[in-house]
Amino acid sequence: MKGLFFNLSRGRGMMTTFVFAMSLLVDVFAEGDVEPVGTPLWVPAVIIVVILLLLWWGLTRNQIVEMPAEGHGDEHHDASGPGEGHDHTDEHTAVRTETVAPLAAAEEPEPAAPDDLRKIEGIGPKIASILNEAGISTFAQLAEASVEQLNKIVREDAGITIAFPDTWPEQAALAAAGKWDELDALQDSLKGGRR
Repeated sequence: MKGLFFNLSRGRGMMTTFVFAMSLLVDVFAEGDVEPVGTPLWVPAVIIVVILLLLWWGLTRNQIVEMPAEGHGDEHHDASGPGEGHDHTDEHTAVRTETVAPLAAAEEPEPAAPDDLRKIEGIGPKIASILNEAGISTFAQLAEASVEQLNKIVREDAGITIAFPDTWPEQAALAAAGKWDELDALQDSLKGGRR
């Protein structure tokens, strides 16, 4: 059979080989000699497709983009008919320069050097990076954050349900004050950051 296929593909081209292969398949299934055994081919194909879709969804679910509020996008600039819509004039530039000028003149305070939030029991590298992305990079900022705010950042937004930030502000307050012995005593009484 292998030699026959090779000779056909060499002598007559790919189309002839394809037609010959299809005719062999039709002959096999049309004769009725072959009894289907086991699972039909469509079952593993459907399972593979479902697995691939779940994998794709899992990789892209955190990349959902929020849509701008109505009237804040570019859609109000589109003209739906002749003479409708508006063009960009100096009116837009005047508003921008007036609002941007005071902001540029104000000096921004230097941001504090980030602390190693992993010193707080219950915070690992992943949660530390999530908190940094949310604007919490020092012990003082973590101490000022409420437990509800931390739950929203870590558990709801990031989807890390095994994190319990109940004691993180208390631990961070001790770390920000430099009370390392008291922090160690508190952490000895905790298990995974929980009481």
